Amino acid sequence: MFAMRDRCAIRLRARPLDDTGNALIEAALVFPILFILSFGVSELCEGFIASRRVETAAFTAADLVARLQTVNSADLVALKSIIDETIKPLPVATVELVVTSVVADENNVTTVAWSEAFPVGVTAQTANASISLPAGLTLPNSSVIFAQVRYTFRSTLSTLIVGGVQLRAQAYQQPRFAAQVAKSG
Repeated sequence: MFAMRDRCAIRLRARPLDDTGNALIEAALVFPILFILSFGVSELCEGFIASRRVETAAFTAADLVARLQTVNSADLVALKSIIDETIKPLPVATVELVVTSVVADENNVTTVAWSEAFPVGVTAQTANASISLPAGLTLPNSSVIFAQVRYTFRSTLSTLIVGGVQLRAQAYQQPRFAAQVAKSG
């Protein structure tokens, strides 16, 4: 009786296990995780690139206006086109730009000298209104160009889950060739 059981055990041990489907099962478990991971990293990178482009656009706007002694509406319309080019190849339909000249009086109280907003429908700062800037940014009897860029970033994943993500950036530059950048026309 024991001999028969021993012979069956020997035969079962000698028979190779059938593992032909193991690789398919492992792949079915691992591939979805790898797909989600790679898609998530791609979305994160795209969002980071969009954020950096918005920051670059704000700095570019403030820098270009600060180089001028006088700015007019045509200059600012051209500036909006430059900012759109900074954001590209991302869609530029949701890019908003506000450029403001802020003046500090002898007591270092800051007010808006002029402000322009693009595209139509975006609200500019009110002229002669008080505005608060970060401490130490202005000196008495000085001015600063303040640029704000807003952009609604829509990636594939964020559109499906939460909609667009609002990105914002601000930049400040002191005028280079004049005490204040004047606005004409």
